[in-house]
Amino acid sequence: MSEERRDDEIIGRALSRAIETIDLNQTPYERSRLATAPARRSIFGLWQVATAAAAIVLALAIGSWLTRPTDGQPGVAASPTASVGAPTGPAATATPTPSPISSPAPTGLDHQRIYFARDSQPPISAHIDSTAIPPAPEPRIQLRLSSLLSATQLPPGSFSAFSSRTTIGLNSVRVNGETATVDFRVNGGDWGIRGSAQSLAAVQQLVYTATEEPGIRRVVLTQNGGNKVTIDQLVVDKPLAREDMFGYSSTGALGKDRGITWGGDDSVAHVGARLLSATSDGSRVVIKLEGRGPNGQAAKLPSFAAWLEQSDDQALTNGKYGLYVELQWNGGGNSNGAADLTIYDQTPLRTVTTNGNNVFRIELDDSRPWRAYVPSPSQLVIEIGGDPRATSDRIAVTAPKPGDIANSGADLTLTGSARVFEANVVWRVLDSTGKVVANGHFLTSLGSSAVWGTFNTKIAMPANVRGNLTLELFEASPKDGSAQGVVQIPLAVR
Repeated sequence: MSEERRDDEIIGRALSRAIETIDLNQTPYERSRLATAPARRSIFGLWQVATAAAAIVLALAIGSWLTRPTDGQPGVAASPTASVGAPTGPAATATPTPSPISSPAPTGLDHQRIYFARDSQPPISAHIDSTAIPPAPEPRIQLRLSSLLSATQLPPGSFSAFSSRTTIGLNSVRVNGETATVDFRVNGGDWGIRGSAQSLAAVQQLVYTATEEPGIRRVVLTQNGGNKVTIDQLVVDKPLAREDMFGYSSTGALGKDRGITWGGDDSVAHVGARLLSATSDGSRVVIKLEGRGPNGQAAKLPSFAAWLEQSDDQALTNGKYGLYVELQWNGGGNSNGAADLTIYDQTPLRTVTTNGNNVFRIELDDSRPWRAYVPSPSQLVIEIGGDPRATSDRIAVTAPKPGDIANSGADLTLTGSARVFEANVVWRVLDSTGKVVANGHFLTSLGSSAVWGTFNTKIAMPANVRGNLTLELFEASPKDGSAQGVVQIPLAVR
């Protein structure tokens, strides 16, 4: 099998599951518009006033932030966050060294970003340098897309479906409400892209980059004056959102009534939480919170609720979606502490805002599936996304990772989280023909509950079976035993 064909197959496995609105060799069927979530209510109270006042003071710095250079070179930044270092040139000896001038802290999101594809993963973004940011959405979208088509510097672990020598150009960009229509100039109707995986990657990059514009949630792609986009054998003739392209088999449910509630320890007054850490690897975000008593000591968490809502992404610090965490405030009085905003701008994590005590808002690029679990009475972990092959609406596997090497006849460690009936996770190993060569089940730390249970267990890999195997984990339906929420993790067994 050629390298190109193998790459196509690997990349296409995750992406193709999400593209239900696109068919090969035929025109896709009609699909209704994405439902728009109702405008969310504010839950932060008086601390927002303080945040707004601080934003006004810092607003004069936003222009220099958005046009800042990164990593000391033009084009696409090498990583989502720029590093700051001391000058490397020789120091002057005759004149005193002037005091360094601090760069102003960012006060809003960096929307000068374009997106690159990754092997079986959601795309990842990178900053682009621009001498001037256009004042209207249409030229801003055109600037980002033009930068994408000509990009030569890519984030580590990513690729672009577009050659740096591409002849593809842009004819026009039109905005109507939340939808942008982009018409491309394609000479001879040939995008110069071959294979289903590369074609899907191209559409993924275009959709994410076009919808980086605040207020834009869907994009219609056309070519040569309004014709349907046809990339190799892939025909695109429907408005596409990020959720159509991110590769997950499910999306995060929207609304507080579809979120998570959990009964904690409400016997102690004035217990809030503090943010221990927030990390993102481009696919999975991990937010860790710890309960804090009135004197700052670690404390058991009170009851809490967590839910996902569509954000007003035209606000300065909002992403496309916001995940709220609200802890119950017991004992009366005002729950507001020192309001805080941290800007990350790392795919898919954009910001974390808190009222300083019991409310947190996590702003995100898209509505990928999420979960919450409680590793101890005083800690809450929120996980968002993950590898699409290892993530479903009820199971998320963090180890092994797709493509890992396992040893025949040896134990394999499984870690992750699940929310399944009676805490029972079923597993099986399939060979390259689809035959089951090993199977079993194990229990998570929690059964049927609002928060997810966790697992850290070992399974025995079958002896004398080697090659490309697939590990599947799923919930057996209590109704008929059918596999639900299946995750499929390819392994190389030697």
